[in-house]
Amino acid sequence: MGILYHLQVGCANLSIIKAFSGTILIDCFNIERYKSLLSANKFIKAVFITHQHYDHFLGLKYLRDNNFTIEYIICSPYVRRSGDGSVQYEEWRDYEKFLAYFKRMGTSVITPFRQESLNLPWWYIDNLSFRILGPAKFIAESESRELHDASLVMLVTLGARKCCFTGDASDKSLSWIAENTLNYCNDILHASNHGSLYGANLEFIKGANARHTIISTESGIYKEVPHPIALKRYYEYTKVKVHRTDLDGTVEMYY
Repeated sequence: MGILYHLQVGCANLSIIKAFSGTILIDCFNIERYKSLLSANKFIKAVFITHQHYDHFLGLKYLRDNNFTIEYIICSPYVRRSGDGSVQYEEWRDYEKFLAYFKRMGTSVITPFRQESLNLPWWYIDNLSFRILGPAKFIAESESRELHDASLVMLVTLGARKCCFTGDASDKSLSWIAENTLNYCNDILHASNHGSLYGANLEFIKGANARHTIISTESGIYKEVPHPIALKRYYEYTKVKVHRTDLDGTVEMYY
């Protein structure tokens, strides 16, 4: 039996999968608050960084400063352009510094696009399988691209359970996934962009067929986040429960 934690970190993302071969992080903001969930040997099997915004990657600083070993960092394949308003230069520079450090320490860094075929998992470890649903290469590399267009979207199968992690994926990306993917959730949906309207694509939410929806958020930080229309969509199309970390706290799920 393993545990999937969706942790309360405000309007940011941090999920932890406790697996036999090691700890796996899906984004890592404020990881120091939950250091007790990390292995005493300071080994992390993998860190997935859905995209290069502080509220998803800043925990790399704590992991660097406290001498953690990371075997894999799997991150968004986004390429920032000069003057890119979707991610500030300082933010991108800090991320690149963390990445360079872990590369020097022997970490393998992988920047995947959507798999050509979803028949087999992109990565299989223990009783876990990871499928990369997005970003589609043509969306992530378009001339009009923004960072959220290239957010990783993953279907993680944990034994008999499934969780679709969306990072802060854009409507453009989510709409394309919904139109071109079958059975991309059917259990746990980790909602995009903290319950913002931008990322609450209606067709994607309907097609997810979610039993549980996790919204990692905190009201009052940004205007209309979470957004009332987005919340209405999640509540309407979630079969069992919508979990808001600002109201319900950390959500633990066993598999």
